[in-house]
Amino acid sequence: MFSNLLSAFFQSIAVVFMQASLIQQSTDEPTDQEFMTAIAAGNLALIRHCLKKRSMSSFDRLISFHGNQLSPLHLACATENSKVVDQLTSLGFDGNIQDRSNGAAPLHIACQSGRPASVEPLIKAQADVNLTDRHGASPLFIAAQDGHHQIVSLLIRAKADVNLAAKNGMTSLHIASQEGNYQVVELLIQALANVNIRDREGATPLYLASQNDHIKVVRLLIKAGAMLNSQTNKKMSPLHVASQNGHQRIVQALVNAGANVNSQQSDGATPLYFASQKGHYAVALILVKAHADVNLPIHYGAIPLHVALVQGHNDVIKLLIEARSDVDYPMTNGQTPLYISADHGNRQTVQCLINAQADVNCRRRDGATPLCIAAQNGHSAVVQSLIGAQADVDIRGLNEMSPLYLAAQAGRDQVVKLLVDAGAAVNLQQKDGATPMYIASQQGHHRVVELLIRAQADVNLSRIDGATPVCIAAHFGRDKVMELLIEAGANVADAVYDGKTPIQIAAEEGHSRVYAVLKSAMLKMDLSMEEDDTMNNCQDPGAPEDNENRDYDEHELSQQLHQALTRSGFTDSRAAMQSSLADALQSILRLRLNHNEIHVVGSYSEGWGNNLTTLDGRTDFESDIDVMRLLHGRLYHLRSACQCVGKDVETVDYDNGHIACKGFASTPASASDGSHTKPAVDLVDACRLCCYPPIAPLQQDRIAKSNITESVLRSLNRELTLPSSPCHVVHAAPPGQGGEQLRVSTTFLERRLLRSLSTLQGQLFVALKYLVKKVICHDDGFKVKGLKAYHAKTITFQMLEATPADQWKPENLVGLIRQSLQRLLDNLESACNSDSAEGPIMSHFFLCDTALYLKGVDRSSSEKMKLVLTNAATGLRKTIDQLPRLLLKFKANLREVTNSGRFYFHPFLILPNLQANPVSSTAASLEYHEISDVVRESLVQLAEEDCSATAQENLAKLIARLPDCALTARESLKVLACLKFSYRDAAVRTLAYCDRHEVSRGIPWSANRSRAEATAELVMQFMKANDSAWKFCFKFAKRPELRFLSPTLVHCFPQVLENDASWYFVNFDALMQCLRLEITPNDLRAQLWVWDVAKREDADVLELMTAASYCNDKKLIDRFIERIRRISFIPDWLRENLKLKLRDAW
Repeated sequence: MFSNLLSAFFQSIAVVFMQASLIQQSTDEPTDQEFMTAIAAGNLALIRHCLKKRSMSSFDRLISFHGNQLSPLHLACATENSKVVDQLTSLGFDGNIQDRSNGAAPLHIACQSGRPASVEPLIKAQADVNLTDRHGASPLFIAAQDGHHQIVSLLIRAKADVNLAAKNGMTSLHIASQEGNYQVVELLIQALANVNIRDREGATPLYLASQNDHIKVVRLLIKAGAMLNSQTNKKMSPLHVASQNGHQRIVQALVNAGANVNSQQSDGATPLYFASQKGHYAVALILVKAHADVNLPIHYGAIPLHVALVQGHNDVIKLLIEARSDVDYPMTNGQTPLYISADHGNRQTVQCLINAQADVNCRRRDGATPLCIAAQNGHSAVVQSLIGAQADVDIRGLNEMSPLYLAAQAGRDQVVKLLVDAGAAVNLQQKDGATPMYIASQQGHHRVVELLIRAQADVNLSRIDGATPVCIAAHFGRDKVMELLIEAGANVADAVYDGKTPIQIAAEEGHSRVYAVLKSAMLKMDLSMEEDDTMNNCQDPGAPEDNENRDYDEHELSQQLHQALTRSGFTDSRAAMQSSLADALQSILRLRLNHNEIHVVGSYSEGWGNNLTTLDGRTDFESDIDVMRLLHGRLYHLRSACQCVGKDVETVDYDNGHIACKGFASTPASASDGSHTKPAVDLVDACRLCCYPPIAPLQQDRIAKSNITESVLRSLNRELTLPSSPCHVVHAAPPGQGGEQLRVSTTFLERRLLRSLSTLQGQLFVALKYLVKKVICHDDGFKVKGLKAYHAKTITFQMLEATPADQWKPENLVGLIRQSLQRLLDNLESACNSDSAEGPIMSHFFLCDTALYLKGVDRSSSEKMKLVLTNAATGLRKTIDQLPRLLLKFKANLREVTNSGRFYFHPFLILPNLQANPVSSTAASLEYHEISDVVRESLVQLAEEDCSATAQENLAKLIARLPDCALTARESLKVLACLKFSYRDAAVRTLAYCDRHEVSRGIPWSANRSRAEATAELVMQFMKANDSAWKFCFKFAKRPELRFLSPTLVHCFPQVLENDASWYFVNFDALMQCLRLEITPNDLRAQLWVWDVAKREDADVLELMTAASYCNDKKLIDRFIERIRRISFIPDWLRENLKLKLRDAW
């Protein structure tokens, strides 16, 4: 309680004694400080000397001493001098005086010190043994907490109240049980302390002892009659918490004493559920032997087997299956144990479930099967097991998509081969007529296309709308796919979609390579080609430009590029704001999933490279949002570095950045496809590692030569132990080690270093990432295989370490880029001279003795690897040779940020996981993260046919819960409800209420804002204070149709995403404007909105489609059509709508 006082006193003990000597020699009246110094020194003679010259009452009060307000008796107790305490109490000093900070009396301090000799005189002087401090703690509570059993005995004899509770409801028995103070607990029980008393959380002493693995205390409390099944406010029993924490002895003691093994927590979880979730095999075994119900579900239908499968606890899984857990038990969403296991790619558990006769064709509620999800995720070993178990290879799952279609869509060529070999129907068409060949051609998965061609798939089979594989390949610029389709006999001459041939589509979209392939094929077939201006503008990218060999002033080009990047938002302040958006997104996601081990990572979180044209919160179509999920209950310990003490731990071998661990899929991420509306998401499962291996840039030999600032190095060092950024491993392995090893991830260290970049350093990284992705490795560039963004990141880190501070100047930017590329080239050329078939190309920046490789290349022999490396080196040389021209092209592609510096942030549009959560009907207010659930449920109820008074009342109450930060969504839903229930006048009034309201289109961030101002808290404050929640993506098993609206609005709201038929997009601002145009067609504001959409660069596909539907200006419609085609197909309903307006345009 007085730790700062004692620290100050003991640091200056010599000074105190010197002062004591001087006081005794003085003839003046002693001061307060002199008297307190005498007490601190324990000088009884000096104390008596002071009291002779001044009255006791003048000292008996709170006195300021070493920064604390305390009485002489407080100080005597704090310095643990029992003789001084005895003297002061005998003189009548107040034993009940309380200090101002904590409300502690001298007896509290004496009890904390643990010296009975200091406590006895206070009790003898009638100090109040039940006096409580500001936290409600009594002296007995303090002594019990610290295990001072002799003092506890003294207080009990002095009639201290053994059941007196602190403000948190805890009694002395609670705290003693929590701390495992056995002797104190024994004394309190003998003094008739209530063993079943609850604190404010509802916990009993037995619960706290069980929670903290104090077996002797648990046995003592059980013997004293403690209630075994008493539950906390969250319905947690002692057996629950002991099972959750893996306390085997406690669990056995509670079970032996007759505790209810099937007691359910507030969400339905049993002790066995918790043990299964955490992987506590020994605990689960005890519970199973005690006849725990292995099939008792929690509120969303999960049983212990489900959660053990999710966490990958194989020994627990085997135990539960042997205990006759229902291997086909479905959760409320229909997920069975086999589906979960297939989703996670765990072949061992899949085989175990198959052997237990699990239904291999079981369906989730949305129709998805284990084979569907395994095929989609690329878990080839699992697919092989399911095929071997006679799973239906042509079963139609989610949205009627077959396993082969899903594998083709995701580019899983190994899975495609397995399914084809198993006899899957290669021409099976989906609802819209699309085949596996069509979707693989759309996505550009040329290896899949090649496999399907070998399997005799029909290359000319079209969708319902007439689009064939060559049409879609032309639209998306898939030149490799086009070559394969033509070679397989695809019809390129007669195929027509939307009135255009493939070559016209390629020319219009600017896909020069596809155009060249089609042109060559048609010439070989001796087909006439009608040239037009669009085709003539489609140049061969291999042809040199007129100015390619022009001389450039490198300093001038550097300044131009630096200024262009700055105008496009690539500054340290905006990168910090981008990182803050990611942190805000992470907090929303954690609240939605009730999971604090979810981390938004990767380029979206690092701040710089998520968009290579502008830095404004939007994600490139080719980029994604990475989400890492730490699995509960699994912790690995490094054999060479683990310093965990106090428990037996199983250690694992570590080598080359990986730990030895078998049985996991070798692909770290479960990816979803992105679109122009909703970015792609990579979900990575990870497991904790107890500590990092040695970190290279923090080794003394590296620090001595490093140009990274000391503050950044310190922040990296802090990152090693921060709970918010734990060390972890991911499911990835080096070449040839798939399923044998897990990769140590340095994600958080990389993020910390990238978030520390200056503006110029960040611009270097962005330029390098652009060159790697868009030039060196791109199909329209030098087609180098295996280089990825993390190679550009590593080179950037090397440059930070090697480049002196005085070189980081805008005029040196091009030179720094050139040096970086040369570093990469040097690494590649060095690798070319190696005979290794694995082909390591550079050292990992953070992990000592760890190599980085080219990704996804042929390593079957050292000769093939050398060819890959040689081609990569050639591509690097070309890039360096043509660097000025390539950087000018990069500069031309940049897009300046708006005048306000707006950041786009629509969390309910981009959230990686938007599965619906139940809508609470009891909460007084709606939290921000719950908004999408209320909006979704409102749409579902609007689509239902029930128009009863009860349905109207329920819907009205639901919509009214939406806060003002979702005002446009709320009022739009009100209008929809009015229209559904035929209250048209009320709909008009609601529209009038919103007449002058505008949504927030983003967070303003002017150029003069500093990086220190950017925080997740600032982001969330803005989101809550403005109408920010108006764009949403929802996943529906069946599209909710609002049949009471006009045909145009029925088609548009909700709008299916162009790349995934299970996701639906709603833009409530667009809906509000369309409702105005429908209900009040003369509303000038709504008419002006159509023109505004045409002008806005950031208009989304739904805004473009709806604006086009209500537009009557031919030129404007043409502009809408052109912009829609750049990002999506024109749907049939819109095509027919526009045909009626512009018959001559079609």
